[in-house]
Amino acid sequence: MHFPAAVFSEKGKAYGVTLPDIPGCNTAGDTLEEALANVQEAVELMLEDATEKPVPSSVEHYKDDPVYQDVAWTLVDVDMSFVDGPANGAHESDAQ
Repeated sequence: MHFPAAVFSEKGKAYGVTLPDIPGCNTAGDTLEEALANVQEAVELMLEDATEKPVPSSVEHYKDDPVYQDVAWTLVDVDMSFVDGPANGAHESDAQ
C-alpha cells in the first residue's frame, strides 16, 4: 500500500518522516534515503498489535493542514502483510 509521507528537514540536521494515516508513526535518518528506508520498521512497530490495516489517504487530504505546511511529500510503499485483518473502512462485501 502506498501511504503519503511527510518529510521534515532542517538544514544540517536529520530528516524526519511521518505517516499521518498511522498516528504516531514517525522515523528519522541522517539522510533522506535512510529516513525513508526506516519507514517499514516504524510502521511494523506502531501496528504490531493491530488487527486491521489502516487505509492510506491522498496527499491532497493533508494539503491544508497547518501541521504539514512546510513539508515535502512523497509516497512510500508499505508492506502491510504482517497485519492479519482487513483494511480499516473495508466493507464485509468487499472481502467476498
